Amino acid sequence: MIWLGGSINSAAIENSLSVLQAQLGDFSPSMALMAEDFRQMVAEQFASGGVAGGTPWAALAPSTLKRKRGGGGILQNTGALLDSLIDPEAPEHVEAIDNLSLAVGTELPYATFHQTGAGWGFGQPSPPPGPRHGHGVPMRPLLVLTADRQDKWVGFVARQIKTPILSASQVDVLGAGL
Repeated sequence: MIWLGGSINSAAIENSLSVLQAQLGDFSPSMALMAEDFRQMVAEQFASGGVAGGTPWAALAPSTLKRKRGGGGILQNTGALLDSLIDPEAPEHVEAIDNLSLAVGTELPYATFHQTGAGWGFGQPSPPPGPRHGHGVPMRPLLVLTADRQDKWVGFVARQIKTPILSASQVDVLGAGL
């Protein structure tokens, strides 16, 4: 039987492993890309009236059109909802990124009712036929993470993981900070 034993005492390898651990422990660059893409996704959803997410939004009710007097599109009375979702500086915008997570959205309470529908419109992408009793809002999904978008977001993380690990000479230059 032949037995070989030993250890590798290499600062370069130790430093490379430290850099790899740091790269795998901080996905905030990928999370920032997802947040940027989220804002683009929402802008596309509003511009297409829901078509981009696969569920075209129901037309406005005659009573809503009358109240708006022809001004403003679907879900765009004041622009606050759209702004709160796509403008990081908007007062109601929510965006928090850390090493392993992303929270993005809006604090506007009525956004939920549009996402899911409310009253007779809960879960319904268009008003039910016939007379309706009471109030309701048809479901007009603002946030739809399609399979293509999911793949794109997974790609952000995959590219970050595949980013070449620094070579030993690069680590030696940075080593003092590790």
